[in-house]
Amino acid sequence: QATAPGGPTARPRRRIVLPTGDAAMADKLEAGLKLKAKYVDGEFYLAEVVTVSTSAKRSKKPVKVKFVGYEEESWFGIEDLRSKRLPKVEPVAKGKAKAKAKAKA
Repeated sequence: QATAPGGPTARPRRRIVLPTGDAAMADKLEAGLKLKAKYVDGEFYLAEVVTVSTSAKRSKKPVKVKFVGYEEESWFGIEDLRSKRLPKVEPVAKGKAKAKAKAKA
């Protein structure tokens, strides 16, 4: 009967999960950092990072910000934030709409 290295009381090894996508870029941010965040009207306004989450549940919107001069706090994804610490996110170009077929008279 084989035993695990370290004897029968050794702890099982933990799997290390490396952050990917938004979570990896969110590591470049910290609480108190000033940046610009996209408001519901589509414009970017000055905001301050409140916290950065490493939770898997928050992987799509890992950054909690507060808009300067307002008390409301909201969670944002990296694509809705602008800072010199983050890489520029280019907008996704939508394909052209297909032309309708002309009806013969």
